[in-house]
Amino acid sequence: MTRYFLASVTIEGFRGINNDGDPLVLKFRSDAVNSVHAPNGVGKTSIFEALHFAIHGTVPRLQALQDAERGQNYVVNKFHPQQTATVALVFASDDGTPDVAITVTRQAARNRTVSSPSGHTDPEAFLSSLREDFVLVDYPRFASLVDCTALDRGRIFSPLVGLSRYSRLRQALAGACHTRNLNSDLALSNLDTDVTTGTRALLAVHNRVKAAYQEVTGTALADPDDIARCEADVTSALATSPLLAPLLAGASVMDLDFAAAEQAIDKEEGGEARKTLDALNTSVTSLTALAVSQAETDEFKTLLTLAWVRDEAMRKVGASTIHALLKDALTVVNGEDWHDPRQCPVCEVVGDAPLQEWLEAKIGLYDEAARMDSELAQKTAASAYLAKLRQLEEFAGLGIAVPDRVSPKLTLAARQSSVATADLESGKARLAELETKRAETLKTASAEIAKIQATLPPSLVQVARTLGQAKQFRDAMREYERDLPALATKKARLDKLTRWKTFITTAAQAFATAEGAIANTRITDIQTDCQDLFGRLVRGGPDVRPTLSRAANSEHVDLKLADFFGLQDQSARALLSESYRNAVAASIFLASATRHSGVPRFMVLDDVTSSFDAGHQFSLMDTIRSYLRHGATGGVLDGLQFIILSHDTSLEKYFDRLGNTTEWHHQKMQGMPPKGRVMVSTQQADRLKAQAQQYLNAGQVDIGEPFVRQYLEYKLGQVITRLGVLVPPDYATRGDKRTLSTYMDAITGAVALYQAANRCVLTAQQVSDLQNRHATAIMSNYVSHYESGAGTPFNAYALLGVLQSVDDLASCFTWTDPGDGRTKYYKALDRQ
Repeated sequence: MTRYFLASVTIEGFRGINNDGDPLVLKFRSDAVNSVHAPNGVGKTSIFEALHFAIHGTVPRLQALQDAERGQNYVVNKFHPQQTATVALVFASDDGTPDVAITVTRQAARNRTVSSPSGHTDPEAFLSSLREDFVLVDYPRFASLVDCTALDRGRIFSPLVGLSRYSRLRQALAGACHTRNLNSDLALSNLDTDVTTGTRALLAVHNRVKAAYQEVTGTALADPDDIARCEADVTSALATSPLLAPLLAGASVMDLDFAAAEQAIDKEEGGEARKTLDALNTSVTSLTALAVSQAETDEFKTLLTLAWVRDEAMRKVGASTIHALLKDALTVVNGEDWHDPRQCPVCEVVGDAPLQEWLEAKIGLYDEAARMDSELAQKTAASAYLAKLRQLEEFAGLGIAVPDRVSPKLTLAARQSSVATADLESGKARLAELETKRAETLKTASAEIAKIQATLPPSLVQVARTLGQAKQFRDAMREYERDLPALATKKARLDKLTRWKTFITTAAQAFATAEGAIANTRITDIQTDCQDLFGRLVRGGPDVRPTLSRAANSEHVDLKLADFFGLQDQSARALLSESYRNAVAASIFLASATRHSGVPRFMVLDDVTSSFDAGHQFSLMDTIRSYLRHGATGGVLDGLQFIILSHDTSLEKYFDRLGNTTEWHHQKMQGMPPKGRVMVSTQQADRLKAQAQQYLNAGQVDIGEPFVRQYLEYKLGQVITRLGVLVPPDYATRGDKRTLSTYMDAITGAVALYQAANRCVLTAQQVSDLQNRHATAIMSNYVSHYESGAGTPFNAYALLGVLQSVDDLASCFTWTDPGDGRTKYYKALDRQ
């Protein structure tokens, strides 16, 4: 796979970098550590954010703002005339294939466009391939690896070892099979309740069909699903009655005109007594079907027991407002700004151990109580007990007024997952009351039936009874035929969703197991490197051997100290100081990054040494330079390209000392953002010279002359810095003493000293040119006149000649490396 280094970044109009028409250009070497130093407020963070915006399409700090703050309005520099942000990146391959150039622009209207001047067919996909967690690392991300929770650490760690897609898929699968999500997304719980209650209701209808069938035909019903046969059997039984046979000619019981049949019986004999008997028979049949079974009584006891357990769990954890308070406290304790993980943010009491585990356990009790509450509501909604209570209260013969009914209140509570124990007990009392009333009403109706039957001819009583049962058969059969298809559809959907639930749960478990196994393998792979890097970063300090471990059935990654002054397996987060915690984070990030084999082969670090002292800062820089960076000289061939952004003054001296050697490429930022221009030291000389030439060629001597002086001052200072030329104390400590004369005197004096000692590395021609041509020309033709203000002002041609003399003077201190053909400054006046 072709991997890519970051060759350059060009920025204009983005965040703090205005640079209208003159973009900031930063060039990076792949075979050296690249450092960019800038004082606070000069645009260093804007560079990091520009890279993040180009690769990820976002600026994290702006995304964190609230909507009312309109963070997206601050991507483009507020003072850029065209209100357009441009970030151009050039990526160099590690296998010699052509470079990839990508330009990302952002208008004030928020439209982000991506193009490729180099002709890449899909620049957005290329940028997407660079989105690895180790590529752009700033201090907050650096520090959060140790300070975050075990779960968050696991999810941060997975992308570091190339498992980001696996981690995201595991989280997606876990979310897909979560019971609450299934219930909310697929309405699985509601569908299950509907099927349960529908099945129970259809069973009651089925029992009515069986009872009526047996009353009419005198035989038990064998197969109620054979609807045609059931109807034929009942029709045949009715046709045996001479009164009903004429009405059934060519018709079935389902088509029988029961009003006509009743009139036929009334003509024969009976009248009102027969109608009363028919109504009583129907009432007795319904009351008999409404009897409370033992299973329904046992189900109620189960619900009540579950309610008591739920109440006990709720009593232990307290009010729901405490639940919210505990969650807020956990958020604070796990936050980056909280100073002591053992101190409670509410009462400020400091405990003996970190509060996270205690808070998570307490919150877990609330979650368990909530689960019990949800389970109780679901079982109550689907219970036969509630269905029977509803049927009894709605039965007209028992005379329960609508405002006095208990079942609607229980049904609503179940839907809202707020079933109170008192409501269940109220339902229990009402059910017992209605059962007693049902039995009494049934007894009274049966006595009335016996009394009426005694006044009617037996044959007529039997016909009336048979006709009444036939009518109940017809009504029940119509209800059965109506409800069966709807219930079958719901059952089919429930079966399908249940199969999906089984599949996704099994798949999630299998994937979680596999992901956990590969994560543990990756942890094992980097463990030794991580501990070795940590030892290098804290040289001289205790080597506590940070150890990562992944829980078997979760994404939690624990960070322990294998040896903390003789104590084993101690919490790194609880015991380590901030600098040591960040050293652990650095070792994890760097060890993971060096093992990565994806498209990006560079790592940008923004102020990651903020909490380190000078010794640990230098240890980190030296480790990167000597053991991790890519490079044939002093590095490793399969290493990474490192780009370090810093504002630390201690590191600045380190960068200056190593800057622009074979191992290190250093650039320093200057400027006045957000209105003025921002530039880097490597650009400053070229820009000063170009601007001086531009104005002088246009005849604008007054404007161009100051640029000539600045260019001369810059080049002389560069010679002094690069070759380590000794200067007077005033030069080093007082800016007002750094005149062009002191620059030149220091340089020529040092060359003369080394020449007299016969140790000067300059060639004889370079020494001669310096002393007899360039220094003389600059001093006599320009410096003396400029500092004294004497003489006639220079014309444009004379100043252009001064520019050339400046370049010629600087070339006296350079040599051409035959190895790579590059022109380099001597390291000192006595060596190359």
